[in-house]
Amino acid sequence: MRLRPAVALVPVALVLAACGHAPMTEKSVEEKASEEMGKQIGLAPIVDCPGDLESRAGATMSCQLSDPNGSDKKFTMTVRVVSLKNGVAKLDFALDEG
Repeated sequence: MRLRPAVALVPVALVLAACGHAPMTEKSVEEKASEEMGKQIGLAPIVDCPGDLESRAGATMSCQLSDPNGSDKKFTMTVRVVSLKNGVAKLDFALDEG
């Protein structure tokens, strides 16, 4: 898997199942991150996030990406909630440099 070391921003909307400020589940964030990063790099990476993501603008979480084909190379990605409106969270996924 080849990921560019430059920052890749991927804005995406994630519909929240519950009203209010329930956190976005770890699984839903991982699935959406894999799907959206796959569109950018041509191969959906395995995404591992440390837990649920707070449903509030500005909330961030660091997740790890790995190659589904078995390469040992790992990348770090920051997930950020850009906005939250009417039960829909707009997320940015950015590969960390390094």
